[in-house]
Amino acid sequence: MIIIKSMSRANTSFSQLYDYLTRDKSSYTFSRNTYTQSNNREEFINEFYQNAKHLKNARGKVYMYHEVLSLEKNDLSKEREKEILLDLAEKYLFQRAEDHLAFGVVHEDKEHTHIHLMISSNEIEQNKRVRLSKQEYADVQNRLENYKNQKYKELSQSSLYKDKKDLSKEKQKEQELKNRGAKSIKDTIKENLEHTLKKATSKTYFDNHLKSLGYEAYSRGKTQGIRYKGKSYRFKTLGLESQYKQTLKEFEKNTHRKEKRQDFKDEKVKSKKYYNNQHKQQSYYEKEVEEDLEL
Repeated sequence: MIIIKSMSRANTSFSQLYDYLTRDKSSYTFSRNTYTQSNNREEFINEFYQNAKHLKNARGKVYMYHEVLSLEKNDLSKEREKEILLDLAEKYLFQRAEDHLAFGVVHEDKEHTHIHLMISSNEIEQNKRVRLSKQEYADVQNRLENYKNQKYKELSQSSLYKDKKDLSKEKQKEQELKNRGAKSIKDTIKENLEHTLKKATSKTYFDNHLKSLGYEAYSRGKTQGIRYKGKSYRFKTLGLESQYKQTLKEFEKNTHRKEKRQDFKDEKVKSKKYYNNQHKQQSYYEKEVEEDLEL
């Protein structure tokens, strides 16, 4: 089985938790949605602090989560156990906190390997805390356990988190819309973006057209997407990442071609000016010679 524990903190003690997680300097670390490398302590912690400043300061409100993923006792090597846990942590963070700042550390100081996570309570630069209901969190745990059971047959099959219907409000609403044949919000956004990507001739046009539709493009490290009504949608999640990157390359090519054409035009203008100037000088010289001859 996989054990998932979650503990919330109603303060910004990022440095304290960071130091606790990294007490063994040789531990393997990783992060999601951060600019700074996790081994750069001061700047890395400051990134969490700055993101927390977007939240309203209120007593008793959560600023971060300290969560732990661990496996039951097994006969796997430490390296294999670590490899499986890192994959499970990636899947877990994608479902539980896709657009949040996250920091992970692998601990191997006990009988079995486990991973500690530090997760911001708000998405990147957002002013609202994201709180999963008990049902939504149970769904995340259940999906991760099912993934583990299907992919890693060398581990015992477990059912710690019983199968439950996904009652995530957003997903349930989208599913109901699809059942009725109506478009979900994601489907509408994807359709609008596809149309804009095909129509756009420059990055400026693309950004302005998005704004006219109520969208805002954002980039955070390698993560790129759009924001709509306070929620972030990754191009990767929408299935448009490769198309977006290809379009950006075309924008760059177009810009380069325009610059070359402009350089060519500028050179022609310079050449023409030079020719006209030379011609004027020649005409003036010939006139001077004629006047001398007349004398």
